[in-house]
Amino acid sequence: MAHREGDRLFEVTVPGADRARLADFSAGTEDPNPIHTDEEFAKAAGFPTVLQQGPMTTAHFARLLAERVGQDRLRWLDVTFTAPVFPEEDLRIEAVVTAVEGDAVTCALTAAKADGTVTAKAEAGFGA
Repeated sequence: MAHREGDRLFEVTVPGADRARLADFSAGTEDPNPIHTDEEFAKAAGFPTVLQQGPMTTAHFARLLAERVGQDRLRWLDVTFTAPVFPEEDLRIEAVVTAVEGDAVTCALTAAKADGTVTAKAEAGFGA
């Protein structure tokens, strides 16, 4: 499929993760940071509750890109986290093509909460 600048690759809402899923993700990724599982620790750090792991958003980006363009075509993904995500918060994730140069396609991705707060921005590249 030929892509053009401005093409929307996807815009989907992924359901928020519950605390059990956050604990499972921490265990599975061997992330020892208690901010993801310990309510008191998260509050002492200034948050109202535990935080979803950033790599969970990265995994959503990668999965959606692989489903849309094919995992064998995905070349790179660079993510910056801009706001915390708390348990049960759905994320609207979208990707838009920003450049096409020969057989290389670049796209911008965002993850945002229901209130519009952008929680992550990314750029990815894949083969056309």
